[in-house]
Parts: sequence; C-alpha cells; structure tokens
Amino acid sequence: MLHIIKKPDLYGFESASVACCATGMFEMGYACSRGSMFSCTDASKFVFWDSFHPTEKTNNIVAKYVVEHVLAQFLE
Repeated sequence: MLHIIKKPDLYGFESASVACCATGMFEMGYACSRGSMFSCTDASKFVFWDSFHPTEKTNNIVAKYVVEHVLAQFLE
C-alpha cells in the first residue's frame, strides 16, 4: 500500500494525496456517495475514496498482491 501511495502513477492513478470524495481533501462524510455532486466522476484515478477507505481499484491491487505473494507462501 505504501508503494502505491508513494508512486501512484505506476499503478495508473493520478493522485494519492487527494481523495475522490467530497471536496477532494482527506475527509469522510454523508456527502460521500457515487451519485453525490461532491464526488469525483472517475474513482479509478484516485488511491483513496475518502480519508480512510481505498477505492475499489486500490483494493483490487492490494488483494491481488496478497493472493499472489503472501498467500502463495502458505500454499507451497
């Protein structure tokens, strides 16, 4: 996750320092929903949805890494 935050462009993200939700700053609130006028139009360009939650794209990257590298060690 830290590598994604430090080098978001390697994973196809535009920014790791701004969240998709609400005003774009790191925050959480009721205005954070896909249909809200305060949310970005393309969450796949952002590492974080809000101040705490990664976007679906980020979660998929992390999950793939865990399955391929971490769980693989236990299955050998």
